Amino acid sequence: MGSNGFWCQFDAFAKPLKDFRVQTVSGALVSILSSVVILFLFFSELIAYTTPQAKQEIVVDIDRGRKLLIELDVSYLFIPCTMLNLDTMDSTGEQKIDVNQQIYKTRIDSAGFPIGATRRDDANPSQGKVATKGPDYCGSCYGAESETRKCCNTCKEIQLAYQERHWVVKNLSVFEQCREEQWDDTLANLGSEGCRIQGSLEVNKVAGSFHITPGNSYAADQVHVHNLQGFDGQKLNMSHKIDKLAFGNMYPGQTNPLDGTTMNIVEPAQMVTYYMKLVPTMYVSYNTTTRSLSTVHTNQYSVTWHSKGSPLTSDSSGIPGLFFNYELSPLLVKISYEHNPISVLVHTSGRRTSRTH
Repeated sequence: MGSNGFWCQFDAFAKPLKDFRVQTVSGALVSILSSVVILFLFFSELIAYTTPQAKQEIVVDIDRGRKLLIELDVSYLFIPCTMLNLDTMDSTGEQKIDVNQQIYKTRIDSAGFPIGATRRDDANPSQGKVATKGPDYCGSCYGAESETRKCCNTCKEIQLAYQERHWVVKNLSVFEQCREEQWDDTLANLGSEGCRIQGSLEVNKVAGSFHITPGNSYAADQVHVHNLQGFDGQKLNMSHKIDKLAFGNMYPGQTNPLDGTTMNIVEPAQMVTYYMKLVPTMYVSYNTTTRSLSTVHTNQYSVTWHSKGSPLTSDSSGIPGLFFNYELSPLLVKISYEHNPISVLVHTSGRRTSRTH
């Protein structure tokens, strides 16, 4: 007996002679179908094995020293850019009045289409006035001059000077700078154009808020004050669109609940407040190009909102504008991806094979 014959003795599935074999169409179909099922199961398990699995962990957030990045793209549909200010404040008492760095404003019509070019909000409007009236031009502040403010070259600088002295401005048309800027025409045409505000804010990683409101704001004795002198409350339409509002850089697949939101506010001069609960999130992924781990620090959030009137149109104590209040969770969600070990592939495949039998 040869070596092949020796090993053949261990064949538990003896083959019948060829004369006794019967091949049928149904048998061929079963064989083909079985092969397809086996291949499908094999490749599906292989794909599942090679696809990294998301893993989420919840830990205490101990990193409070990091700054919080806020990226925004908000449009007022019926209030022009010259009337809007953006302020921030937080629970530590820090306030930033009329934030303009990294903020860009674009005039838009009521349909949201741009009118003219995008302008960076920290561009100094008084430079153009000085250029037309000479390098030595120093506009009058009409009695509101101070040690820190000797000149008022624009209508807004006059309003700020009056606010610093806690004086009330009843009629802007009496000031030369306001007449040259056609401020009365701007008030008269309120509601015919809007403003798109884009950019980013960097604030402390604590509970806080930011708001975009018409009028001028200032701090008086550590109190945040809004001056709405000269505004007709019936013309202040707070309808707006939020194209983007993100707290931190976004990771793949992340969605923000306010992105793409349009709010049509029927009542005039409303105070629209958004309340957001932020959950700090750390997204860790493997960069195949650099063969290293990359980390994205961001925040997921949920939101509710509320609207109420203002003294311009009702007895309510609200301030017309958009207010965004946020609180941070003390817990952090860590999202990471990990590959399955080879034992998972073998175990899963073996389990499915046993089920097919």
